[in-house]
Amino acid sequence: MAKATAAVCTCGAAYDSSGVCTRCGKKRPRSGGWRVLHTILCALGALILLFCMGNTHALRTYLASDALTNSLRDARISDASVPFTGKNVTELIMEQYVTDSNVTAENVAAAADDMQIPAFLAGKLEGHFALLRGTSDTPVTIGADEITAELDRISDSLAETGGIIVDDSDRTQINDALGGVLNKINGLTAALGSNKAGRAAQRFGVSVWAYAAALILLGLLFVRWCVVRKNSGRDIAGAIKGLGLTALIPSALALIPVLAGGIRTWFIKDGTVGLNGVSKVLRGPFWFITITGVTFGIFLLELAALLRARAKSKTEQAGKPVEPVPLDPRPALPEDAFTMPASAEAQSVLNKSCVSCGKTLDAKAKFCIYCGADQTAAASDPDGAPAQPDDPAAPET
Repeated sequence: MAKATAAVCTCGAAYDSSGVCTRCGKKRPRSGGWRVLHTILCALGALILLFCMGNTHALRTYLASDALTNSLRDARISDASVPFTGKNVTELIMEQYVTDSNVTAENVAAAADDMQIPAFLAGKLEGHFALLRGTSDTPVTIGADEITAELDRISDSLAETGGIIVDDSDRTQINDALGGVLNKINGLTAALGSNKAGRAAQRFGVSVWAYAAALILLGLLFVRWCVVRKNSGRDIAGAIKGLGLTALIPSALALIPVLAGGIRTWFIKDGTVGLNGVSKVLRGPFWFITITGVTFGIFLLELAALLRARAKSKTEQAGKPVEPVPLDPRPALPEDAFTMPASAEAQSVLNKSCVSCGKTLDAKAKFCIYCGADQTAAASDPDGAPAQPDDPAAPET
């Protein structure tokens, strides 16, 4: 039976129509499916907040220095690797576009570098950073006509060094391929950057207040996660563990490519191979982000394990029988100390009756503490009978 359908509380009383116990006031535990659904929603919310915090840190790092834009200006696109092909830009152009056998790879590389595409992107990036810093209110857009204009600028150089002729069909193909995508991006950029509210929202995203807002929302989400666990009859340590896994798993996965790329570029000097310097700059902030996420996740997992171990220890101690503790403990008596006899026969050995008044005396007493009679006379009588007192009324013979 699911917990949500339980009709009786743990205290034995029934729930009312609103799911509250009529005796202890506890709410009816929610079902397992309800807990799983809200746990997934909490995990997604935590992922979004962690991504926002990482993005804020990366942007603030780039805004604080010109390392990224300078690296772009110094890069050579001819040596840049093309994803999923195993070739660089020069090799790809030689394979797909060059038909003249007299054109060498050096000619194509020189023609590609003459386009200065990395410098073009660096200029656009500097304009966007100026908008985020608040030094400019002009939104940055990239048009397909700007790219074709760059091709027109170096068309003569391409024809001379690379044997590449740019005609009208090439320009049309570029406009068709990039026009739709760039128009959507430019529309969004213009919508956000053309008014004060949009610019303020973009600048807020790279401010210290963005960190504070993300942390507050993460704390509220964690409280919600704990409530979900409590309402379904689970412990709060599970929410801490879930938040730790949410931070640990994506951070560890992101750390793998960062680590692999860092090891690869460790053996390559800056500026000697394509965009290698740019890739180093891009990975810089993510070292901090991934290491922080992994450390934070491991800490939360250890905290959850500690809380569950303490709860388990308390439960085990509560199940053990409690040994009674004497309220007034006294030291043990010596062996020769007086002890009460266990039976009437033993009591008669320790006591005797007075020979005169008959009251109970100690067996070792020589005189009665009540009448003062001598008790030694009875001890010397072989029959053990008590001596009779003198009768003054007896007749003389």
